[in-house]
Amino acid sequence: MAKLVVFRGDSVEHELHIGHQTVKIGRDVRNDVVLDDKAVTRVHAEVTREGGTYYISDLNSRNGVWVNKQRISGKTPLELGVPVTIGAYELTLEDDLGTSDLSAVMPAPTVVHTSAASPPAAGSSSSTTRGRAAAAAASGKGSSAAAAAVRKPAVFWSAIGVGTLVLCFATYLGVRRLTARPPAPVEVAVVNPPPTPVETPPPTPTPATPVTQDIVAGYVEAAQYAIEDKDYQAAADDIEAALELDPSSQDLLDRKKQVQTLMTAPVVAVKPKPTPPPAPEVAELPGIPRRPGESADDYKARSGRVQVNLRSGIAALDQNDYAVAITRFQAVERDQKSYQNVDALLADAVGRQKKDVDTAIDNGQQNERAGNLVNAVRWYDRAARLDPSSTAAQEKLAAVADRRTKQGLDAFGRAEVFRKRNDTAKAVAAYQEAADLLPSSNEKKAEAQQWLEKLKQ
Repeated sequence: MAKLVVFRGDSVEHELHIGHQTVKIGRDVRNDVVLDDKAVTRVHAEVTREGGTYYISDLNSRNGVWVNKQRISGKTPLELGVPVTIGAYELTLEDDLGTSDLSAVMPAPTVVHTSAASPPAAGSSSSTTRGRAAAAAASGKGSSAAAAAVRKPAVFWSAIGVGTLVLCFATYLGVRRLTARPPAPVEVAVVNPPPTPVETPPPTPTPATPVTQDIVAGYVEAAQYAIEDKDYQAAADDIEAALELDPSSQDLLDRKKQVQTLMTAPVVAVKPKPTPPPAPEVAELPGIPRRPGESADDYKARSGRVQVNLRSGIAALDQNDYAVAITRFQAVERDQKSYQNVDALLADAVGRQKKDVDTAIDNGQQNERAGNLVNAVRWYDRAARLDPSSTAAQEKLAAVADRRTKQGLDAFGRAEVFRKRNDTAKAVAAYQEAADLLPSSNEKKAEAQQWLEKLKQ
């Protein structure tokens, strides 16, 4: 017989053994399961059984019935161990073989036909025996010889009935002892020899600042320098490139309007100002010649940008942070072409980026074919981080998006059940799987990571 376990928080509020009867759930005290919560409707839901399957139905409640964190409509199958949320309560259907109905294994009572002179056989009702004895007396049929003939089968069948009851009771005790505690699950090691060895990706620490924001910041910085140089077309190109990575940024949209305004502003004739005294000469840096008509301040600013961007690009390239390195080298090229062989550094960064992205996608495909979706997602994410504009990486992530979300939510549901049963090891493993699979946009990913930190302490 199954039982319905009612949780409030981490404590068990109530347990109800259910069979073929309909179980009403709600806030009203006339329900079979009463949930004292204002978020629960008076008659909120019901559990029914059809054949060997239990179903839960939402009875037009205000706040709904949530099965495994998904709101249901109408009648939905209820599986063992799957959490059902109603208001502040959580209900779980569990199998309780120890409380199964004895009538399922006990045979029906044996009815023994007898005469008025014979005693009632074991297992027969007294009222049936008295009625049949009175009928025999009234009809006048039945002699002493007939009574003796009937008495022997009656004793025989009485002994058979008693023996059957004893055997059934012994069988019941044996079944109950075997099913009182379910056997421990046997772990079977499955060896799947892949055609080629599958490489496990190295753990990648989560950066404090997303790579995309660093790239956007580089574009914004370059646009600001272009505005100062009155090169509005270059500024507009930089802002457009940043918007492709972060199209919802209000700051970028405002900067785009600012650049468009500057580009369309009419040229106002300005009275010539008195010729300032000649600026002091500025010592030129090797490889950064001063442009014709470039002021000393502008030259200092430009040469400073060139040196800073070159150093930042080289440092990023040493850390295999190709996206940032490429952005910095492109900024150097705009300010001073071929400075310190920046064109060769840029080509090297682009080539290494493509090679590492292709390797990550190939490893992801091998893991996916081997059925290891967790490692496949890690490799595809790594490819997307190495090159946020990689079409192949985005396509691979999109192809497994539904599978990773479904498998991640299933793992999170199992982790919740294990945690409430104080099975910490299984809960940690399930939460880790959920954190690895769920995308960052899913709120359950952050919740799984929080539980991992708590359970590992």
